[in-house]
Amino acid sequence: MPVAGERPTELVVNPQNYHSVSPYELLEAAAQGYISIDHRVLHAILDRPEEAVPDLVRFAAEDRPEDRLNLEEDLVAMFRHLRTPEAVPFFVECLRQNLQDAADELTEAFAEIGAPALDLLLALYEELEEEESGEVAFVLAALGVRDERVLKVLLERLDFDASDGAFLLGLYGDPAAKPALERLLAELDSGDQSAVDLRRDLEYALEHCSAPPDSSFPEPFDIWSIYPEKAEPVLDIFPELERLEFLKSDVEEYRCAAALSFPNELSSRAKRALLEVARNDSSAEVRGRAWEALSGETEDRAVKTAMMSRLKDEAAPLAERCGALVGLAAEFDDAVVRVKMIEFYNKPEARAKALEAMWKSLDRSFAEYFPPHLKDEDIGIKRQAIWGLGYLCIGSQAAELQELFEDGEFRTDALFAYALCVPAEVSRGRMKSLFRKINEVAGGLTHGEAQLVQTALDERLAFHGLDPVFNEEAGEEQPDKPQSRPQVGRNEPCPCGSGKKYKKCCGNHAA
Repeated sequence: MPVAGERPTELVVNPQNYHSVSPYELLEAAAQGYISIDHRVLHAILDRPEEAVPDLVRFAAEDRPEDRLNLEEDLVAMFRHLRTPEAVPFFVECLRQNLQDAADELTEAFAEIGAPALDLLLALYEELEEEESGEVAFVLAALGVRDERVLKVLLERLDFDASDGAFLLGLYGDPAAKPALERLLAELDSGDQSAVDLRRDLEYALEHCSAPPDSSFPEPFDIWSIYPEKAEPVLDIFPELERLEFLKSDVEEYRCAAALSFPNELSSRAKRALLEVARNDSSAEVRGRAWEALSGETEDRAVKTAMMSRLKDEAAPLAERCGALVGLAAEFDDAVVRVKMIEFYNKPEARAKALEAMWKSLDRSFAEYFPPHLKDEDIGIKRQAIWGLGYLCIGSQAAELQELFEDGEFRTDALFAYALCVPAEVSRGRMKSLFRKINEVAGGLTHGEAQLVQTALDERLAFHGLDPVFNEEAGEEQPDKPQSRPQVGRNEPCPCGSGKKYKKCCGNHAA
């Protein structure tokens, strides 16, 4: 396996060398999980479009069954940023593979390309049966291109499914569709409810076909807003031996990511390696991460003694001592650990880690520390406050969490915490109704959000010694304590605190 720090043509790429590596090689590294797509990677690709476009086209056209991660959504985003018609074949293939539910981002990508996408979209429509071509018809209607062939397709949809066809013609907005709509409206029998509903749809379409064209322009696509400035690779998708190799990397960023990539229950080999890193790595940040990773090993006297020694060492770097504190969270009944949690909480630069240690202890005596930070200006502290409300079951703050459902930065964190703490009867029979309530108060949940909430509700049952409802397979092996990174879908912001979307962080392996 190539090790981080080797020559930049290998899949493992030193972040300092991104610009000396071809866009294609960066894509290969990302597809294998050796790097995460962040602003640094994007600049290295997109700042040289003359190289990026052919490399993106080549990569997108390949059959890549051995890739660990599916980069389809990332490729769509990069092509959208570059606004190149050469992306059209890839966009059409993405649509072909998602005929039941094409992503909004893909529809928007087609609209941004416009006329150059028309011929391939029409060809795809002609290949399909009417029952399966509805999503293609929608993309054509939303394309923003007036063409007799598009009008013909949409009028065919009107004959096939009057309600859907009316909606599409209204979206398309061509006055040439009015005669067909008016004729169908005149033929309606107003006697039953279906006719009433169809009349409404037809009137909507006629109204929009009569309206002047929308001269406003949508906001330009901003790729930088959906990716973090800096993101570590997500190495928990790798076999243990590869992760152990990353602990030896020359690149601090890889060693940090590797240290926290191991599961709570460590093999003896991983335990030895992490203890060696915690004691001897040249980076205080890496040593701190390694102590955190050893949190499940504090019953081992040698591990606990070493961790306690580092925690109490006033001369040790704060980053390392914070890691030891989080690693010792389960030892909250130890007077030294408890005192250090409060001491570190009183240090602004260590407060986020102190709060993390407090909620990971699951000791409700720390509950008072979290509500004051729900409006903290420090994002890291605020995120730990939200998680603390959830894991310490501070139901009195559920309404404040509900307010955060409208905040894109914290919605996912707030949903998870709300599901853990909102006052409700905790029984297996009540969890599905509680899920429906959360869906309602959240204004509807995406697929990824629904998985996240279900994970939280199952963990809530686990707190009370009950088997899960939503992920019943997990009931055979309940952890002593909840994981801090629940396994959910790939389409939402990650609640682990990385600042990335879940699909580019802890959910990367769900591709």
